[in-house]
Amino acid sequence: MLLESLLRFADETLADGERSSSIYACVVQGGASMAALTFMLRTPGPWAEGMRRIASATGVDFDHPAYVRGDHILGLCHVAGANGLLPDLRHRAVDTLVSCFRDNTGYAEARHLLPKKDWEWLADAVREGWAVLPARLLVADETIPLKTRTRVGLALTEHEAPAGFVPDGLAKLVSHPKAASGDRFAIAAAVARRDPRAGVELLCSVASDPVVQTGHRMQAIRLLEEFEPVRAEAMRAHQTRLPSRRGALDSRREKVDLTTREEAARHERESPEAVAGRLDAEIEELLGELRIDSDLGDGLDSHIAEANREGVAQDVADIVRGIRSEGIDSSLRLLELLTRIKHGNESGTTSDGPASGAPESDVVPRLTQDDLEAYAREQTEWSWSTWRKSIEKHGWDDDRIGEVQCQVDETAQHVSGMVVQETDDHLRTLQKCLTWEIWPAFTNAVEERDYIAARRHLATARLLAEEVERAETLWRHAAETSYSFDPLSMSWSREFWLVLEEWKHHFAGR
Repeated sequence: MLLESLLRFADETLADGERSSSIYACVVQGGASMAALTFMLRTPGPWAEGMRRIASATGVDFDHPAYVRGDHILGLCHVAGANGLLPDLRHRAVDTLVSCFRDNTGYAEARHLLPKKDWEWLADAVREGWAVLPARLLVADETIPLKTRTRVGLALTEHEAPAGFVPDGLAKLVSHPKAASGDRFAIAAAVARRDPRAGVELLCSVASDPVVQTGHRMQAIRLLEEFEPVRAEAMRAHQTRLPSRRGALDSRREKVDLTTREEAARHERESPEAVAGRLDAEIEELLGELRIDSDLGDGLDSHIAEANREGVAQDVADIVRGIRSEGIDSSLRLLELLTRIKHGNESGTTSDGPASGAPESDVVPRLTQDDLEAYAREQTEWSWSTWRKSIEKHGWDDDRIGEVQCQVDETAQHVSGMVVQETDDHLRTLQKCLTWEIWPAFTNAVEERDYIAARRHLATARLLAEEVERAETLWRHAAETSYSFDPLSMSWSREFWLVLEEWKHHFAGR
């Protein structure tokens, strides 16, 4: 609606009535519309007289328009970006828009509003005495074609500037290796003629660059002699140390080729395929670090069979240390992050099991000292019951006391062996549950990106690790503990009771 109103108002082929209706439309809209229309009326140009005549006939007060600074800036953007509007009006809007900001904000916005290649008008504008600030920003803009920057830069050298002030863009053009040799000298010479002190460094830049044609370097030195004879003599002596122009161009070409290859390599490294490949490699490396070496389990089993206390203690310490490592938590967090980067929010699937981080305590086999003592009593009672049945079937030997003592010794040996075997089996069960079931389940969950289940398995594994430590302590103490048992605490017939009483008094008397 606003663009249509602005275009109708600026169209001199339309009747005054149609153009007047555009003014009323902008007044009704107010704000940015009124700001855009006011700017068009106040901008000098061949269109101004006709616009002001029509605006005056409407009776609208454009001397005191009601809009704020934000409306003014937005109105300038509408005018600058209005395709079909007079180019001079759009260019004037760009100049004003850039001047509204102390930084490059206005220039950056203007670059989007005008066609990217339609900026050579700045050279003529600068020579006419306006659009100087956009021109200074443009010559420093590496995204603008070099030819356009050079033309605008040459125009800037003709513009009056404070003494000693050289826009950064001009200095960059003079030292630009791809700029035409003649243009580089022309800019440096124009600045030097206007302000000798400001032009000295620019002339030296031209005279010391082997890429610049010899004739232009000599011209720069001759001009420099007028302002700085000593520097000019130094530049003249420096010419003998410069490589040939062909050599300098070849060197520059090699540097460009190297830069191009490095840029291509960088693009290749940053390509989606390369990034995905590195992510896969990083994920696989982290997964490898999370897998427990199966040899640890085999070593533990062998050391238990050999009753090798040091070996068992070391194997348990290695497994427990690996499972409790803080590096596992760091790796898991990093894996989850890398997976989210690669797969997006599809990673980290939910689980129907316990909450994240809650261990499955019901899968952890338990064995306590009380359990061992109850097991020892059970085995002792079984051994004495078996002995009693044998005596009842086959009768006593001649030495009844000796036969009882022999049974006591055999029972103690049997119970000790069974208790040790019980701790052996418990330790092996924990080791298998940990290294064959829970930890593989943890790594499988990680590979399947189910991080809730992975954390649950990790918590369960650490619970198992605590039980492994307790089991190793029970295993070690079992071989050192003697489980004494008074056979008289059992129920016996009178005959057996009397023999056991005699045996007890006999050995008590000793």
